[in-house]
Amino acid sequence: MREAVSGAAIRFGVVLALLLSSRAAIAAPDAETAKRCLRAAYMVYPYKRPGAAPMNGDRLNFFQQCMAQESTKSAEAPKRD
Repeated sequence: MREAVSGAAIRFGVVLALLLSSRAAIAAPDAETAKRCLRAAYMVYPYKRPGAAPMNGDRLNFFQQCMAQESTKSAEAPKRD
């Protein structure tokens, strides 16, 4: 029983250390940035009813790039060929 408790404590410590060392956990973007990026992503890649058109990951990629560039205030549309 003592081994199970110490093993759980060690695992908890490792998980806590990983979370604290993670840059994403420390500097997460705020809600306003997420709203701005989501709004811009839907303006660049409008909603299409599922099944009506083939889906791709462009909107998700745009949103993730926008969240990564949280310090800039403008969300620019990607250049299409």
